[in-house]
Amino acid sequence: MKYRNGLLGFILFASLVAQVAADTSNRVGMVLWAGCEDVCRGVADQLRAMDPGIEFLQFDAARDENVLARMPDLVKDAKLDLLVTWGTRVTRQMVGTKAEFNEGSRMGDMPVVFTVVSDPVASDIVDSYTETGRTQITGTRNRVPEAVNINGLRRVMPDFNHLGLIYEPEADNSLRKFEEINALSKQEGFHLTAVPVRGGDPAKLQHMATGIAQMKAAGVQFIYLGSSTFLETHADTFTETALSHGLPVLSPYEKLVHESQAYLSIAARDYDVGKLAAQQAMRILNSDAQAGSYPVLAMEEFAFVLNGSVAKKLSLYPPLDMMQLFEVTEGRQ
Repeated sequence: MKYRNGLLGFILFASLVAQVAADTSNRVGMVLWAGCEDVCRGVADQLRAMDPGIEFLQFDAARDENVLARMPDLVKDAKLDLLVTWGTRVTRQMVGTKAEFNEGSRMGDMPVVFTVVSDPVASDIVDSYTETGRTQITGTRNRVPEAVNINGLRRVMPDFNHLGLIYEPEADNSLRKFEEINALSKQEGFHLTAVPVRGGDPAKLQHMATGIAQMKAAGVQFIYLGSSTFLETHADTFTETALSHGLPVLSPYEKLVHESQAYLSIAARDYDVGKLAAQQAMRILNSDAQAGSYPVLAMEEFAFVLNGSVAKKLSLYPPLDMMQLFEVTEGRQ
């Protein structure tokens, strides 16, 4: 009888411990625009490495604006301890802008960490990288300064002076990137030929193909992807069309060099960007401070990745004395 009572007590104690652990484990969610890619995987892996008991939930809009519009209510119902948001479009939908909420957020008191936002200040998400001005919002920075990209092009092509850019006027981040590059072209002394793409995907693809042909005729030497989820999603069509016109593509997304036909990427590695966002999230979860008291964390390491097979097709190689700076991949054959 004593053995049975002792065993029963142990079972009850173990159940109580398990229940307490379940009640105290953190629940972190991530809202995505187009599925879980390397940034998302970096977030998930780093969170679990730092807290094996953490619960990680994904909320995927699947590139559907109507689904994204419902996300704030879905996330609130999930009772999360912290939310990670991917991209400018998603972040603005989930937390709103400074103009809309001032120091507050559409998510109320829920801490939020944004990532893959090309310009959170210009997008009116935060006041600055050091002082966000939002009580429960901070994030990470992963974009290379555009002047670094231009200098990188000049390393590959010393006579570079004409850049092409395809952008989406209806997407805030893409439009702002065009405005930034347009201003930079005047500061750095290069020509810019910019082509807008509008409408649904079929119309955008047609505008893109026509625009690339126009760029070739105008004497463009490089096409820059800029900031466009549409072009990233249709990477193969975009990069192959550019290549068919003999135009190399500079991409801020490393995977377009490894997995598609982009020529060059100067960027933080996506997986590492995700890990940095997870580290920012865990700093918040492990403290009593509000998310907005933390500055936006910046990536400090960037990789120059060159697609060797595309370089061969274009007969375009960096000078020999610069090759040690580049990681060479063969990309998708």
